Amino acid sequence: MIWVFGAPSRLRTRGGKSQVVAVHAFDTFLQERMIPVRLGEPLGPYTTMKVGGPADFFVEPRTPGELAATFRAALECDVPVRILGSGANLLIRDEGVRGAVVRLTQFNRREGLHVQAGYNFAKLVKETAAEGLSGLECLAGIPAQVGGAIRMNAGGRHGETATAVKYVDVMGPDGELRRLSRDEVGFRYRGTNLGAAVVIAAGFELRPAEGIWDRYNDVLSQKKSSQPLGTHNAGCMFKNPPGGHAGRIIDECGLKGTRVGNAHVSERHANFIENDGGATAADILRLVELIQSRAAQPLELEVLVW
Repeated sequence: MIWVFGAPSRLRTRGGKSQVVAVHAFDTFLQERMIPVRLGEPLGPYTTMKVGGPADFFVEPRTPGELAATFRAALECDVPVRILGSGANLLIRDEGVRGAVVRLTQFNRREGLHVQAGYNFAKLVKETAAEGLSGLECLAGIPAQVGGAIRMNAGGRHGETATAVKYVDVMGPDGELRRLSRDEVGFRYRGTNLGAAVVIAAGFELRPAEGIWDRYNDVLSQKKSSQPLGTHNAGCMFKNPPGGHAGRIIDECGLKGTRVGNAHVSERHANFIENDGGATAADILRLVELIQSRAAQPLELEVLVW
């Protein structure tokens, strides 16, 4: 594992001189090919919870070719890579992330129902509903990029992403591209079997229908009335256990409004934790532990923790 802090002149590593050389080689590779990269970039501003420490390397490739080159260089230099989408459904620890965080900001084109991974998912849902296409309207109001929505099979009580997907284009750590059918993706509740493969784009299978725009607005209205939209949160913190609802379980424990530091359990929906401003990841994780210790049945995190 490689540990990098600050600029290359101030690198601290574990593993000896060979790893220092490898880290410099990775940074030099990106710089020489003019692949956009920043060192020690704070990640909190890129998440919906607004907390999190820095990434050693923050990379924003502009093309699949640049992304493939980044992956191959990282593999050769033993630099771990994580993919950051819209930063929803994610909590980044205060100490930050070792290795490279790759953000697919430039992968943001839509051509009909073929949509790149960096495209705003909420925007896609709204656009297709306005076009009278059925299949995604049940996902109104979900904050994500297309790639993240597919990887976690984003959804709620009205439906999930998997039902509208026709195929998914992915890139492996070796930089090779593949097209997977919906069945090959291995969709499941709040997840897939994609492993280390990174979503590059997806094709959706939608159908014309009547009343789709009304249905979209109805779902969105329900979410606005029952969820703390517009606050700094990461979405639902816990998965619903079999036959139950995490929010109801937390509410029955009397934990609505419970606070640790500048984080609290939402008064509107108990399965949300809100950052009032100035909360740390440690505050939120302590609140998570408190909820899990009080809950009448085991609660598994839905939010990813880096």
